[in-house]
Amino acid sequence: MDFRFLEVKDSELLKKVFAFRYKIVFNEYQEYIQANNLQNEQEIDIYDEYAVQFAVLDEDGEICATVRLIHNSPLGYPTEESLVFDKDVFERDKLGEMSRIFIDTKYRDLKTTKKIIHHLKEPLYTKMMELGIKYSYGSLEGSFLRLLKMFKIHYDTIGEEQIHKFMCKRYPCILYTQVLGDENPEIIENWNKQHVQ
Repeated sequence: MDFRFLEVKDSELLKKVFAFRYKIVFNEYQEYIQANNLQNEQEIDIYDEYAVQFAVLDEDGEICATVRLIHNSPLGYPTEESLVFDKDVFERDKLGEMSRIFIDTKYRDLKTTKKIIHHLKEPLYTKMMELGIKYSYGSLEGSFLRLLKMFKIHYDTIGEEQIHKFMCKRYPCILYTQVLGDENPEIIENWNKQHVQ
């Protein structure tokens, strides 16, 4: 199975991203759908205005995975809104949040999920470096947190496991950009080839 990994810059593709997110949320988080009165089968929130969106397309050109990187948000970040932890530890101008890490259910076997996550690491790292993001929040279920660590995306927990506002139990977490690079040296190598003279 071949996939395409891209930053979403086209408005039509962005609509498809929001529709894909709605499909995932509709199937898995009905309480969220009802509480937010989502319209037109699009899952959009206040943070999307401050986010870089990424999509993965399958061989048919259909979206099969998404992730967004929120940065420089004057509204704060979703993890800060939904979970309790010390929010004063991190420098605001170097802070971001990765969220809406959604994969279509038909691609959630371990091998395919690993392939998708592995190939998303480089564009995310590149964008974090370009934007000067030193660390990124995450609101993660324990099982997904462990899975990401297996795939060399090592989040640190920064608070206790707790009930998320509309979803299941989650940990507030932080991902250090430097650690992401250190654990995936091929990403740093490619970054250096393109950006270091």
